[in-house]
Amino acid sequence: MNEKKSEMNEAVMKQLHSYRWKGRVLTMLALGMGLLSIGAGILLMWANAAVIFPEVNLMLQQSNAAKADNTNSTAIAGEPLRALPDGTKVDSQTLLLLMQGKAMNVTSLAVTLLGVGTLLTLVLVIFNRRVTLRQINASLAQISEQIKALQQSKGA
Repeated sequence: MNEKKSEMNEAVMKQLHSYRWKGRVLTMLALGMGLLSIGAGILLMWANAAVIFPEVNLMLQQSNAAKADNTNSTAIAGEPLRALPDGTKVDSQTLLLLMQGKAMNVTSLAVTLLGVGTLLTLVLVIFNRRVTLRQINASLAQISEQIKALQQSKGA
């Protein structure tokens, strides 16, 4: 009888150890996704504050200057074109549009990472619930075996 209990305890402990590792992996994945999305959000805020907003202010000044000159174009005659890393030359409005597009891409990436992190966290919660229920069931089975053993020893 004791051998059966020790085998059952050993099997339960092996199963719980397996679940603990799975839980740790899921926890690390959820934490990693969360940290990545936080980093993406910080990068987006920096890019907006340091790069995009100054360009918007420059375009606003150019727009005000164009209104003062009674023109409807914000393009300044003789404005130097800016070169992109691939060598393409664009004006400031096109460059700002490209930067806004990249900012939206980073925003969608951050939202996606948050969604994946949330999904992993939910999977972890469900997984931990199952592990807890299995642990409770194993404990109840052990208690049941102990009660049966006590009843048999009293009956004999």
